[in-house]
Amino acid sequence: MRVQLAASSVAYTTPLEGEAAMQQHLVKLAILGTVLVPILSTAPAQAQATRTWVSGVGDDVNPCSRTAPCKTFAGAISKTAAGGKINCLDPGGFGAVTITKSIEIDCYVFPGGILNAGSNGVNVNTAGTKVVLRGIEIHGAGTGVNGINITAGAEVTVDKCFIIAQSGNGINVSVSSGLANLIVLDTNITQAAKGIAMTASGGGAVIASIRNSNIFKVTGAGVELGSAATFATISHSLLTGNDTGGQVVGGAGQLNVVTSVISYNATAGLNAGVSGAAVRFADNNFFSNGASTAVVGGATLTSGGNNKMDVAGPAPGALVNQ
Repeated sequence: MRVQLAASSVAYTTPLEGEAAMQQHLVKLAILGTVLVPILSTAPAQAQATRTWVSGVGDDVNPCSRTAPCKTFAGAISKTAAGGKINCLDPGGFGAVTITKSIEIDCYVFPGGILNAGSNGVNVNTAGTKVVLRGIEIHGAGTGVNGINITAGAEVTVDKCFIIAQSGNGINVSVSSGLANLIVLDTNITQAAKGIAMTASGGGAVIASIRNSNIFKVTGAGVELGSAATFATISHSLLTGNDTGGQVVGGAGQLNVVTSVISYNATAGLNAGVSGAAVRFADNNFFSNGASTAVVGGATLTSGGNNKMDVAGPAPGALVNQ
């Protein structure tokens, strides 16, 4: 039997031919590398996270994840996407922060601290943002400027916070354009020039809602409306030990106070202190104020009824139906 073998299709090269082929391959890789390096160097940075974390033992070089948290609010906010949330993993001091985008900082479970000696604790300076601050102690050490400083038409919610030892105001709102909305819930403010102070100029306006909060032992007013286009409603709150509990000292400002305790304020519990101001109040308890109420000519001081007032007040004015 005859068997015919097929010709082999395997090609063989000499050592010199193999070395030349390898050199050509290396040259191609080098050229490819020079093309890829600029492409990689211009690749976009890693996307910001929707949720980030801070810890007293964290580091701002970390990605601010739960297992690799950051050290400060400022470090975390730079790595958090707009509309995202920063949580505290444990109690700690996390530094002052400037907020330029919608964000929630939530330290309700593990309290987060800001020591803002010589500066503002939290700055909110970008219009249209929505900011939530929860469970944060802001301590000015006696030289802090403002605990929270709002200078743009933003919506800011302050929930379960403690603000203390500011040379300026606990919460300061001053806008020259747009509408600033301030919501204060279950918050304590003490040892400041004023508790919550609001002013608006140009086309700006401020609307504030303050509920279940205590403002006590501040040098000036617990709540002050310092200009026209400022509006505030206080409910279920305590204004005590201040110069004035609540007042309007800017024309056409409007202050409403309901179901609150107003006590031991040196000058007055409530004050309609400028022509055009309007102060309305109902179902409050007034105790041991220099005067329960005060009003100047051209201002309006109106009781909606069922207020309990001690012997100090009310002052003369447009007061009906206690």
